[in-house]
Amino acid sequence: MLAPRYARQSGFSLLEVMIAFAILAFLFTGLFASFNTMSKGWDAADNRMSKTEDMRLISDFLRRQLSQMIVVRVMGTEKGGTKAPVFAFKGEGEVVRYAAPLQPLQGQGGIYLIELTFKGQKLQMRYAPYRPDTEWDEAFNDSEPVLVYEGLKKAKFSYFAAETMEEDPEWLDEWETDKGVYPLLLKLSLADNERQWPDLLVQLPQVDAYVAARR
Repeated sequence: MLAPRYARQSGFSLLEVMIAFAILAFLFTGLFASFNTMSKGWDAADNRMSKTEDMRLISDFLRRQLSQMIVVRVMGTEKGGTKAPVFAFKGEGEVVRYAAPLQPLQGQGGIYLIELTFKGQKLQMRYAPYRPDTEWDEAFNDSEPVLVYEGLKKAKFSYFAAETMEEDPEWLDEWETDKGVYPLLLKLSLADNERQWPDLLVQLPQVDAYVAARR
């Protein structure tokens, strides 16, 4: 007596099992690749958001700090080489020195001499309490640089000003302390390894006589 047909086909053949496993392996490989791609996309987006937030925070800090600049004098050298009080502002392409309240220490009050410097992909700050009888280098003798931001490809200061009343203002690469005025504007151009940051423009305080003469 023969067994029923369904009784002889109750299992899967080895070939069918191997094909099923191959299909499952292919599906799992595709799913893993998709998850890996999504994970990299999320990481890249998170990294971009972090850098954008860093850019915003640093730009806001610098804008607030620079916009508090005030007109005071320090000891310096006039054009004839004579030691005399000069306005506390000196700018170069990668360095700017000025006087202002210092934001992290505003609870303590007082005016500080401040130096912002770009060096080796780092934007650094030095500061010292303001004294009108002190020269710049003397003031910063015992001041250690504080890191503001690291990872910059470029940082450049520019100064919109005219040296005389007869000249029209223009963008300059430096501004010496022996000038009788402050620049009208300061521009800070920053870039990291991935992109150019929006230029930071700050209006600077003006010497009363200079402002009156230009009106």
